Amino acid sequence: MGNRKREAIGLLAFALVVSGCTPAAQPVYESQVEYQEVAQLPAVDNSFPGIKRVIASDTLLGNIEVTNPKLRVSGRYATAQVTLQNLTQNRYELEYQYEWEDADAFSVAEPRPWKRLVLGPQELKNYSETSLRQEATQAVFTIRLVDDTFIELNKQLKSSN
Repeated sequence: MGNRKREAIGLLAFALVVSGCTPAAQPVYESQVEYQEVAQLPAVDNSFPGIKRVIASDTLLGNIEVTNPKLRVSGRYATAQVTLQNLTQNRYELEYQYEWEDADAFSVAEPRPWKRLVLGPQELKNYSETSLRQEATQAVFTIRLVDDTFIELNKQLKSSN
């Protein structure tokens, strides 16, 4: 009787595997994969209409927070403001940049130069900028670590030309 039970259980397990109890593979389209990767990226926050916030250095994720986005139009030009908060006891030397876009998310001008800042332990600072073009209605604020090697290499390349 014991052998019959084992045979029955073995046949049942085999039948379950063969009958397709495992999930069927569904086709994955390239556009779906790209969308999922972008949507899951924690460094980009576009939850506030009008200001996309980007943390461009992995090291800053969880250590620096970009909060309190504000956007207003005074006269013919838009002004954007965000608050940077250092969540650690470390001192950070950073760079930030605003890039302005029209209502359809097209760039309206070349991005402004990167600006340096120092953010001390647990420090909060506001950073704002006014667009230079009337058609600018939204902004992209990007923060990153200063990359001295890249900056130095860029200076050397410019001086050799």
